[in-house]
Amino acid sequence: MTLEAESQLKALEKQLVALNDMLQELSTEMIDGKYTPYPMYLAHQEEAKIGEMIVDRTEFGFPFSINATTVERFLELGIIQKERLGGFLKTYGNPKQKCCVFLMAMPEPQFVFYAFKKVRNP
Repeated sequence: MTLEAESQLKALEKQLVALNDMLQELSTEMIDGKYTPYPMYLAHQEEAKIGEMIVDRTEFGFPFSINATTVERFLELGIIQKERLGGFLKTYGNPKQKCCVFLMAMPEPQFVFYAFKKVRNP
């Protein structure tokens, strides 16, 4: 892994920690509302035409803007191949416990799986 890719992954992880509660809530709403069984997120720095922007990086001072979309959309676009969907979903696991973020960064876009932090009751 290049230094640049490693740096981008660390920046994304830090951002996901800051957005943990919001992403966990949105994922649950998307699943419970029967919008999709597998919410997907797209992290990008340029304009992306996949999904709906939920975090504008310039507005919040984050390194990446985040769009919400679905696994079905990724299949339609060919980002995930149908014959690999089973393995992908196995890796994804429980979408109420973690999320999948497609990091659109150079040199190569990649999927990042982020386990939500447990919400503790006071």
